[in-house]
Amino acid sequence: MTFVFVACASGNQTASQTPGKITIAYQPGINYANLLIVKQQQILEKQFPKTQFEWKELSNGAAIRDGIIANQIQVGASGPGAFLVGWDKGVGWKILVSLNYSEFWLITKNPNIKSIKDFKPGMKIGLPSLDGVQAIGLRKVAQKDLGNPTALDQNLQVIAHPLGVQSLLTGQIDAHFTTPPFEFQEIEKGGRVILKSSDIFGKTSIASLFATEKFYNQYPEFGKALYTAIVDATKLVNEKPDEAAKILSQMDNGKVSQEQYKKWLTNKAVAYGIEPRAFLKCGAFMHEIGMLNKQPKSIDELILPPLKGVGGD
Repeated sequence: MTFVFVACASGNQTASQTPGKITIAYQPGINYANLLIVKQQQILEKQFPKTQFEWKELSNGAAIRDGIIANQIQVGASGPGAFLVGWDKGVGWKILVSLNYSEFWLITKNPNIKSIKDFKPGMKIGLPSLDGVQAIGLRKVAQKDLGNPTALDQNLQVIAHPLGVQSLLTGQIDAHFTTPPFEFQEIEKGGRVILKSSDIFGKTSIASLFATEKFYNQYPEFGKALYTAIVDATKLVNEKPDEAAKILSQMDNGKVSQEQYKKWLTNKAVAYGIEPRAFLKCGAFMHEIGMLNKQPKSIDELILPPLKGVGGD
């Protein structure tokens, strides 16, 4: 079975129904594989030929949130931490669709570090942002194991995932809280896992797509088309990883082989799905430690219309 993306005819769309230009931002890694397939196959460009699309890779969710606030980004992909901070501060964005539930791992090469209790002052823990899901998860564990959610905040160093790999392997940082495929690369080079996200919040949407309610209400047909494209791409990744891996390798001009992509996509730590997961758990904890002024009580407070009735927590 081959999945075929169907682009609807756009001739009957009025200017008000079609964005003139749209920027879609995401972060490094295979958590965004289903979104990257939509990009590589030009699904949206075919469906909305009058729209100018810009695809932008940024290093963390905070940068994407800033772009949304500045109206320089219309759709952004990130994790629940950066999203909830923005939601709390009135950015006005909501979840269009989730992308990925992959585990993220805290990895070290330091033989003296067996758990977070072994981090000493001056030891550096690399992660993409201070309000991202890695930082939230680390504070949750610090609260449980060290009695203080901010006990390791002075150890945190903001670093993009790819640079974090090199910094860990060369000893510039003592640990790296990262995502696939970077965590796999670190393990292959002698890194050890000392903490897994699944032990913190359970199944977590490490990556989701967000847009403001204002943008969605102005262009609902575009929002629905993007949602459908992600649903189709998610099915492709889950059911035909060979095809998905081929598309991703083509996107990289073969720098990463189809075989390598398939190995990553089918790793048991990697999972794709459209239901938003763990937003309420993250929100409750962030509210508890003062990172949020308000706490979401229902997933319905956080989602755009295409996700109504899909589920999530």
